[in-house]
Amino acid sequence: MRLILTVLFLIGTVYGQTPTPCLAPSLWEAKVLEIDASKEFESRARLTYDAYNERIHSIEEVNFHDKKDFFQSLYLFKEGKEYQLNLKTKECKVSPLSRGFRPIAIPKNATFYGETIIGSLAAPGEGVTVQLWGGETEHGRYAGSWTVKGCIPVTDVYFSNRTGLVHTSFYDVVAGIHDPNVFIPPKECM
Repeated sequence: MRLILTVLFLIGTVYGQTPTPCLAPSLWEAKVLEIDASKEFESRARLTYDAYNERIHSIEEVNFHDKKDFFQSLYLFKEGKEYQLNLKTKECKVSPLSRGFRPIAIPKNATFYGETIIGSLAAPGEGVTVQLWGGETEHGRYAGSWTVKGCIPVTDVYFSNRTGLVHTSFYDVVAGIHDPNVFIPPKECM
């Protein structure tokens, strides 16, 4: 009987140590670098993210096949609309969204891959501990890293037959939204 209780205790202890996905912030702003090398695509953006209302706004520099453009993009997933304003030509394209909202968060069914340090913990303030998570979605595979403190996104790698391999890095993440008016479509698009 003691053996059975000891084994059950050990199983419970080991199973209880498996991390569960943390809850990423729902409202934040960040600098973002997105790369799809196979399509010769790179985007550097200032991103505003609102998971509650399923909307994303970005001001971005896009390099595509060695051609550089600047855009203001607004994705309103609940309305099913995308607004893309070319900041050089002031031409605006309004189109239906071809994809659903994909939260920048750790899905509940994610697989824990481990924990690691970006930088170094040898000196105070020289590194940050992140957790690595990944798995499959309905349309593809993903892997990403989030800080242990605050559950802030650091990287997101996503692969699907439709998108190919897209690598996204997040920098200077700040909780909250400084200007909620960024979610109003640009006047050039009206």
